[in-house]
Amino acid sequence: MKWITIVLLIFIAQSKSWHLANSCKGDFGTIEVDEHGNIFITNRNKHLLKLTPELDTAYIFNEKTAEVDFISLQNSLKILTFNQGLNTIQFLDKTLSPSVGEINLDESELPLVLALGVSRDNNFWVFDQDQQELKKLSGKLELLSNSGNLINITGKSWAPHRLKEIGDRVFVCDSTQGIMEFDFFGTYIQSIRTKIKSNFYIEKNNLFYLSQDSLIIHDLMFHTEEKMVLPQKNIKEFAYYKSQLYLLTEEKLYIYVLSN
Repeated sequence: MKWITIVLLIFIAQSKSWHLANSCKGDFGTIEVDEHGNIFITNRNKHLLKLTPELDTAYIFNEKTAEVDFISLQNSLKILTFNQGLNTIQFLDKTLSPSVGEINLDESELPLVLALGVSRDNNFWVFDQDQQELKKLSGKLELLSNSGNLINITGKSWAPHRLKEIGDRVFVCDSTQGIMEFDFFGTYIQSIRTKIKSNFYIEKNNLFYLSQDSLIIHDLMFHTEEKMVLPQKNIKEFAYYKSQLYLLTEEKLYIYVLSN
């Protein structure tokens, strides 16, 4: 899915101000935005909410045993949720209804999973912390591909907090080591040394992430960076859709657009 467009780069070069488009109060945890601008966000009780672009609540996923610690989506029709405490995955449809039965990763001998993400081919990626491998699994927990032991490949031990499939690449982010890049079959390509604690997006040769209430645009080819100070403080998470930035603080969700 193409999350970031050249429009953002034009705005970065020319914009002088931020415009607050919308906001809503709430103690939110994690956020993603689909290709229609719908917002998927967790609340303090770890319930998943689907909000319209106008911030109206469309659907809620709040089954008693279905705490949501993490969200991953490639499109609005298939949303992956992860309950880290139970080590379980649930796939939801566009109405936040379960599309398949709950998947227990313990059954695939994956007792310690910190990062995972959905794939566009309806399978999903997990980082096996014990084996230090990136693995692609089917909904029936069949192993489809794997990277091999990454300590042997990179000489480092990894504890990633974020995993994303972007285009035909997979990126695994460790806040202390950097980002590993893989191809669509799970073959290791390279490591990117930039250390990121937040969400991130990659478009072409640009890496976008948060640092100290600023948006950092890192050019992966020339290793240069641009910094944009954001209009809110104490931002704990962000998402991006078209020319809009979604900023989460402890008390509120803000939606901003860049304007001349």
